[in-house]
Amino acid sequence: MDEICNILKEYTELDSSNIIDLFKEYNTCTKDKTEVHTKLKELDYSKLMAFDANGLYASAMSDLDSEYPKAESGRPFLPEENEEFVKLFNEQKLRPRTAIFKVWFKYPTNMFFQPIPSKDKITFTNREGKKETGTKNRFRNGFCYDVLTSIDIKEIVKAGGKILKMELRNKYKEEGNIVGSNCMKLLGNSLYGKSIQKDITTLRHLWSEATFKANFDSHVKNYEKVNETQSIVEIEEEEK
Repeated sequence: MDEICNILKEYTELDSSNIIDLFKEYNTCTKDKTEVHTKLKELDYSKLMAFDANGLYASAMSDLDSEYPKAESGRPFLPEENEEFVKLFNEQKLRPRTAIFKVWFKYPTNMFFQPIPSKDKITFTNREGKKETGTKNRFRNGFCYDVLTSIDIKEIVKAGGKILKMELRNKYKEEGNIVGSNCMKLLGNSLYGKSIQKDITTLRHLWSEATFKANFDSHVKNYEKVNETQSIVEIEEEEK
């Protein structure tokens, strides 16, 4: 790290040892960067590691041999586990391998989490290559085509699903397309949030006692009094 800072300090003429400040100055500087690039490439980066806490939730679980708690457990590390998992990470047994795929896949019948929203009116290409439009239960039923992260795909496989077709997003890296590669990484992180989405079929209302009594029927699933005159009421949403 010190070697990087020294090269940047020499180039930017900024009297600072803060690598963030140096890179900010470096990025805005209009001087030729050819010599700096050459010097930076000659450094030994084998002991330099980058930690991205924002993206870790998506990438850390993409290794099937990982000791990271499974996605379906939905729990954080326990304090007594920290040392063990840090050791595994440093031994490269928790290496991020996040990727984007275009896939045909077949859902298993016993999945708990759904990788994509369940009820949706979509136009898609079926296995015969023809266009279909309709409301699909894309979680429990049949085949689907979508863009998923490697984490989603591996969770489907672990749950018993079958991958039929895929295209690696790593081709962007091989082509040197940094913008495309970064876009796919960000998309992978955002898609991961969709991978455990379940349909929300209830609504919550803050009702007075009079409104609650007037509307109480079989649609009411749960309620909780917040004070003497009002309650938070959860009702089953009627299908449109």
